[in-house]
This record gives sequence, structure tokens and C-alpha cells, in this order.
Amino acid sequence: MNYPFILKFSEISNLTDARYASGMWADFVGFCFNPSSEHYTEPQKAKEIIAWINGPMIVGEFEHQPVEWINDFVKALDLKAIQIPSDFHPISELNPDLKLIFKVQNLNHLHQLEKADLLLIDDISILFELKLKSDLPIIVSNINTQTNLSDLDGINLIGKKEEIVGIRNQEDWNSILEPYF
Repeated sequence: MNYPFILKFSEISNLTDARYASGMWADFVGFCFNPSSEHYTEPQKAKEIIAWINGPMIVGEFEHQPVEWINDFVKALDLKAIQIPSDFHPISELNPDLKLIFKVQNLNHLHQLEKADLLLIDDISILFELKLKSDLPIIVSNINTQTNLSDLDGINLIGKKEEIVGIRNQEDWNSILEPYF
């Protein structure tokens, strides 16, 4: 499918959501590797899930973990992309071949945006001002069926827990993506 926007899935923690994302021709599928997050996925579990999907670029989603930590995950899972906060330091110690997705929380830490390939925001209220400051594609989280997707460069859909193993109602995702089937 060719969507008129970038399609990213985040915080994937189960095969059901990963296969849905792959089947919907997502551009990116992200796994949370922040151990303090409730959405943290063990690297071995992520590796098992990744083995069952193909198509999307796999993204390691990090916060302010040490560079060594991130580089270990990149190597162990053969990641080609990572998502980090826009105020992450030191970027120069990360693998220069990685595609970088900067998660922008506010407009205070924009001095290194030129190092990013994509931007991701949770708060759509900063979208317009961020577009004035950067030409990079911006992926927006926390959208719903009322969000006008035609104005967006990309959308980010968040994974959820399965009701039981192998079963999860993805009707919320279907209602957003259905007009593009």
C-alpha cells in the first residue's frame, strides 16, 4: 500500500501488532528499549518478533540510555534506525549509518535537528512551529479518527498489549487506516 504519509508503529511488544504493522505496509516498526518504561521489550523477545516480519525498517526506541547501551542493541538486533530524544548527547558516538528519528518534546532543544532524518512528536500543537524550523518530515503520535491526516508527513500508532496471546482488537488502527485500503 502507498499511504500519502509515513506509517510508523511504536512500542510494539507482541507478534500480533508486529504482523499487523508489516501486513499494513508500515515504513517503520519500533520496539521500546527504555528499561524504565512499562512498554520495554526484552531484546530477545524483540529478536523473536522481528524474525516473523519483513518489510518495515526496525527501529530501536531509546531515551537517554548510554551510547554503549544503544550500540549494543543496534549490533545485537541489526537495527538500521533508532529513535532518541532531540536533546540526546553525544550523537557523534552513535553509528553514523543509522537512520535517526528525533523525538521532539518541546521546541527548546532544536540545535541538532540537522543530524536527524525524521522528527516525531506526541503533541500536535507544536507541529506548525516545528515545520517553520525544519524541513524534515514530522511523524505525529496520538492521532485519532478526527485527525486530518492529509496535512501530516507521517503518523505513529502505538502498540498495545494483547487480550490473550495472539489476539488483540486493532479496530482503532483499522478506523484510522481504513480510508487508505
